[in-house]
Amino acid sequence: MKNSLAQIIFSVAFAGFTYAGHEANDWKRQAGETVFSENQEAMLIQVTGKITDESNAGLPGVSVVLKGTQKGTTTDSEGMFKLDVPDESAVLVMSFVGYVTQEITVGSQSNLSVSLVPENTALKELVVVGYGTQKKINLTGAVATVGADQVANRPVTNMSSALQGVLPGVTVVQRSGQPGRDTGEIRVRGVGSMNNASPMVVVDGLISSMENLNPNDIESISVLKDASAGAIYGSRAANGVILVTTKRGKSGKPVVSYNAYIGMQKPTNLPDYLGSYEYGKLLNEGLVNEGQQPRFTEAEIEKFRNGSDPANYPDTDWLDLLYKGSGIQQSHNLSISGGSDASRYLLSFGYLNQKGLIKNTDNDRYNVRFNLDSKISDRLSVGLTSSFIRQGISEPSAIATGQGLNFSIVYANRIPPTVPNKYPDGSWMRYLDGNPNAWIENGGSIKDQISNGMGNAFAELIIFKGLKLRGSAGADFYFNDKKTHLKDLTYGDGSYQGPNSVRDDNFRNSRITLQAFLTYEKSFGSHNLNVLLGSSRETYNYRENGIFRRNLPSNELTDVNAGSTEGMTASGLSYESKLGSYFGRINYDYQGKYLLEASVRYDGSSKFAADKRWGVFPSFSAGWRISEEAFLKNVQVVSDLKLRGSYGSVGNNNINDYLYIPTVALGVNYPFNGGINAGAAQQVAANPNLQWEKSTTFDIGADLALFNNKLSLTADYYNRYTDNILVAVPVSSIYGLPAPTVNAGAMRNKGIELVIGHANRLGDFSYNVSFNVGINRNNVEKYANPAKTKRIQAEGYPWNAFFGYEAAGFYQTDEQVQTLPKVVGSPVQKGDLIFKDQNNDGVINGNDRIDLGSDIPKTTYGLNLTARFKNFDLVVLGQGAADVKQYLQDQVQFAFVNGYKAQTKHLDRWTPETPDARFPKTHVSQWHNYAISSFSVVNASYLRLKNLQIGYSISPKVLQAVKISSLRVYLSGQNLLTFTKLDSGFDPESAENAQFGYPNVKVYTAGLNINF
Repeated sequence: MKNSLAQIIFSVAFAGFTYAGHEANDWKRQAGETVFSENQEAMLIQVTGKITDESNAGLPGVSVVLKGTQKGTTTDSEGMFKLDVPDESAVLVMSFVGYVTQEITVGSQSNLSVSLVPENTALKELVVVGYGTQKKINLTGAVATVGADQVANRPVTNMSSALQGVLPGVTVVQRSGQPGRDTGEIRVRGVGSMNNASPMVVVDGLISSMENLNPNDIESISVLKDASAGAIYGSRAANGVILVTTKRGKSGKPVVSYNAYIGMQKPTNLPDYLGSYEYGKLLNEGLVNEGQQPRFTEAEIEKFRNGSDPANYPDTDWLDLLYKGSGIQQSHNLSISGGSDASRYLLSFGYLNQKGLIKNTDNDRYNVRFNLDSKISDRLSVGLTSSFIRQGISEPSAIATGQGLNFSIVYANRIPPTVPNKYPDGSWMRYLDGNPNAWIENGGSIKDQISNGMGNAFAELIIFKGLKLRGSAGADFYFNDKKTHLKDLTYGDGSYQGPNSVRDDNFRNSRITLQAFLTYEKSFGSHNLNVLLGSSRETYNYRENGIFRRNLPSNELTDVNAGSTEGMTASGLSYESKLGSYFGRINYDYQGKYLLEASVRYDGSSKFAADKRWGVFPSFSAGWRISEEAFLKNVQVVSDLKLRGSYGSVGNNNINDYLYIPTVALGVNYPFNGGINAGAAQQVAANPNLQWEKSTTFDIGADLALFNNKLSLTADYYNRYTDNILVAVPVSSIYGLPAPTVNAGAMRNKGIELVIGHANRLGDFSYNVSFNVGINRNNVEKYANPAKTKRIQAEGYPWNAFFGYEAAGFYQTDEQVQTLPKVVGSPVQKGDLIFKDQNNDGVINGNDRIDLGSDIPKTTYGLNLTARFKNFDLVVLGQGAADVKQYLQDQVQFAFVNGYKAQTKHLDRWTPETPDARFPKTHVSQWHNYAISSFSVVNASYLRLKNLQIGYSISPKVLQAVKISSLRVYLSGQNLLTFTKLDSGFDPESAENAQFGYPNVKVYTAGLNINF
């Protein structure tokens, strides 16, 4: 029966699309378009006119169409238009975004003067919420939205970046600019769990990922931030919910859109390393400071300076050699949409290609999307949402470790400039573990071939007026075929790295989702009611297999069966989880003034034991539109004023499967009776008492619009408490197994969010500017067995904050060295760091460590500006964070640690002549200074010009001759400027290993948008 129903739905949908396609090929025979004969054309009446806005200024770009036809024009920069009509009974339809559409009968007028009235769009604007839409004006929960225009204005390569800086309470940190691996880390209202704190992402009704989206396909994004908005998703909404809606076709003639850009990437920041001359001098100084002999003689230092013998005394710029990739990226997107009242379609194709800053680092992504809506009858509609992505990500591999690109980057940041890249004969030089440039060019590769397909078929039946039944069946499949190919390599000194090897890994997962829900909408006089009842079933399957062989006959062979069976390994695993849900929601309002909403979800997860499996997640919210009260109704200055509040709970089950039962791992072999015997053992401690994490949120907010919505303000205060957090608490080593997962944590996030916006039009100049800020404070309120290392996980502290000493200057005299408290067992000298004795016990030890801050920003903010003057437009996005720290590890904060080199900043070091220098005395192995402290945990607050775009739209009059509806060209820049107190070479968004990963990038692009 299920298969038959699915076949019917797909057959009908396909028939609807075919019907729409035939219609699209026969537009001129439709009743909607008038075709004039030669005699009629001779009798046409020419109508001219001017269209103005509310300030009586000419309004450019207004659509003027002869009603019942496709014949029309648009106003010029002065608001003027000219159009031929058949007779005096002709009706002109005049429309413009943000203004009320007007229809005017020509009559005896040959010159028209029309003034358009601004439309109160806030009353009509719909916002996507869980399992439906609501008027924005009636929302009582904390929901933030991003429209298609805001996404389209930024030529981003992944959707997570498109959210950066545009929404309060939504923090996005982009740790890397590596092609294909540049997805941002998203947090909604702070870190809400000690597990994975990423929000749930729902794309067109199915659980998905921000990585699986083409930015050009996006219609809108809604972020459900509080429990009342997210509780309808229950068990996985504890960290917020991101709802993504893709574009769909609209009734009308086919619309063809083509968007493309080409750009060049550059690093946002790279460290400034010393050349050989200064490196050699500073290294000698560090050795002498520790009582050792200098590494270089004065004659050798001079040869580094004058460059007289580059073969033996080189000055190698390892970063310049590393970043030799072209950095070119390009994007092409083509979409076709249209249809009739019976069937609407959208078909889109996308292609993205990124060449990395490092050779052989690439990303190729192909996207296809097909969305269809068909009306079978007045009561039955069906549709399909589908997409497919094929992506290839490649990077060079490091022979020394078998790892990817990052180890090559680490090494390029480590090797001194006094070491050559190649010998005079052109062969590769080897330094310790190897040569990163040799690995990049001749070391092999790691390639991911990713295929991701999604389809969701649905049918909607109107049972009777106001009551609808909707059912859907969706599937999401993800395949990743990963190949790691390591070549063997011989260096110029005769040393060898190998053998070569190939490893194939196959990762598969699928998610099948079945959903059905009833909606009932009814108005009883001044009372308005909307009810939703639904159920869903979800099954998730995961499987992986891997096989490894080495000693292939040639470096050019990459098939596993070409390798030797000696040392061959094979592995594999699979698991399955299921989720069953029932949910409901009631929305009620009286006269549009008093708003109430209640929802509940009942979730059951296979990740918990039978008696702990089900969780209930209720929420309540209310709103009062004060602007609709009699005492404010006629106050012209107030367009809208609403107070709202909410309270509810949501859950989290983001843990591994089968943790509530003892599981046995095979392949745990053991020696017995002179041989190796197959064995099995329990390797994970079971906990049958596991249950849901629950996050309870209280939110109170206000929405205000003034001066006909020209000025707007939204403010929220929230307090979120998460209890029963699932966490593996530290255990003693004598326990014998890894730490079990238990419900042993609790944390609180509270904060405020504010958005201020202003929009206006002054003649030919229009603009829209908004500023948003989110402030969040995180605190751990319960945690068993606290961990206090470089990071602290303990009650009374922000989760995972940096933990160390407070630096209090340098030892300046021998007396200070003798008398001031010191770290036990760590000798110090004049010029070394002083650590503060917090408890005044005369010694520096673990008890003197303090909270040094967190790399999760406490404050994030964004400034968005769009402006237009005649045919020119401007987009500016500024984004930043405050009260955020970054830990600079020893190798990047100090010179010569573990054989690493030195940066220009290290020249500003303590000497008897420069006691007020920035850095301590130069050492080559002074472990005292390397202890984590406020000297290494630095202020990473920043303000970044995230996007600057200047565009020009060609006049519609020019385009009419070539049958183009609109054409816009633009220049754009991403990450152009960054204002921060961090040292040169450090990006404020990078991870704590600031120089040990692919850098973030600036991107300069030129593009165009065409509509036919």
